[in-house]
Amino acid sequence: MSNLTDDFTINLINNISSQVNRYITLFVFLFSTIGNLSNVIVLSQPVLRTNPCALYFLGSSAAGLGIILVGLPSRIVAGWISSDPTNTSSAFCKIRIFLLYSCRTTSVWLLVFATIDRWFSSSAKIHRRRLSSYKTACHSIFIICLLSFILWIEILFCYNANISDAPIKCYGKTHACRMFNDIIYASSTVVIPSVLMLIIGLLTIRNINRSHQAVRPFVIITKVINQDSRRKSRRNRRSEGSLTRMLLLQVILLTLCSMPQAIHQFYLSFTIDVTKSAYRIAIENFIVNLDFSLTYVGNGISFYIYTLNGTVFRQTLIRIIHLFVRQMKVYFYDFWLEKRILM
Repeated sequence: MSNLTDDFTINLINNISSQVNRYITLFVFLFSTIGNLSNVIVLSQPVLRTNPCALYFLGSSAAGLGIILVGLPSRIVAGWISSDPTNTSSAFCKIRIFLLYSCRTTSVWLLVFATIDRWFSSSAKIHRRRLSSYKTACHSIFIICLLSFILWIEILFCYNANISDAPIKCYGKTHACRMFNDIIYASSTVVIPSVLMLIIGLLTIRNINRSHQAVRPFVIITKVINQDSRRKSRRNRRSEGSLTRMLLLQVILLTLCSMPQAIHQFYLSFTIDVTKSAYRIAIENFIVNLDFSLTYVGNGISFYIYTLNGTVFRQTLIRIIHLFVRQMKVYFYDFWLEKRILM
C-alpha cells in the first residue's frame, strides 16, 4: 500500500512539474519577450541612450532578450510535445547552455555596473562623477560581454546530452564539471552580483541623502539663477532620480527571483554523490522547474518596473506610442483615400 501511495505521489509531482513547464513557461516567454523588446526600443531613443546608466539598461535588456529567446523555446517544446531537443542533441545542448549562461552573466553584470555608475554620478567628488560617462559605459559593456563569453567557453567541452544521473538531461558529464559549473554559476550570476548591487545601492542612497543635505543651505543663493537653468537642473535631477529608482527596484526583484536557483545549485553540488530516492528526485526536479521559471521572470520583469517606476522611461514610451498611432492613422487614411480614388 505504501508503494502505491509513493508511486501516486511521485506521478502527481511529475505531472504538476510538467504542467508548470507547459503553461507557466509559455506565459513567461510572452511576458518577457514583450518586456525586453519594449525596453530595447525605448532605451534606444536619443533622449535616453546617451545616458550611461540607460546604456547599461539597454545592454542588459538586449542580453535579457537573448536569455529568453535562447532558453525558453526548447522548454516550451518539451512542455507541449514531451521532447526537448537539448536532451538528445549534444551540439544543441552545448550551444544553448553556453549562450544562455553567457547572456545571463552579461545581463546581471551590466546591472552591477549600472549601480556603480549611479554611485559615481551621485558622488560629491568630481573625479568620481567624471567616471560616469558614455565612453566609460561603452568600454565596460564590451569588456563584460567578452569576459562573460570567455568564462563559459568550457561548457562546450563539459556539457553533454542524455545524462541519466542528473536533474536535467542536458548537464555536466562529469562530477568535476558539475561542481565547477554549479558553484561558478551560482556565484558569478547570483550571489556576488546581488551582494555588490545591494551594497553599492546603499552607498548610492547615502550619497543622495548627503547631496540633499548639502543643497539646503544654498537655497537662497540659487534664487539668483535664471529660471531656465533651474528648470533644466530640475529635469536632470528628475531623470537621474528616476534611473536610480528603476535600478534599485530591479536589483531587489532580480535578487529575489535569482536567489532560490543559486541556493538550489549549491545544494545540487554538495549532494551530487548522495543516493536519492525516486520521491526525492521528483521533488528536486519540480523545484528545478520552478527555480528556472522564476529566474526567467527576473530577466523579463524590468520593462514593467521601468514603466511603473521610471518617469523618464514612461514619458519616452508614451511618446513612442503616440508617434506610432499617428503614423498608423496616416497609413490607414492614405490607404482609404487610395481605395476611394480607385472606386
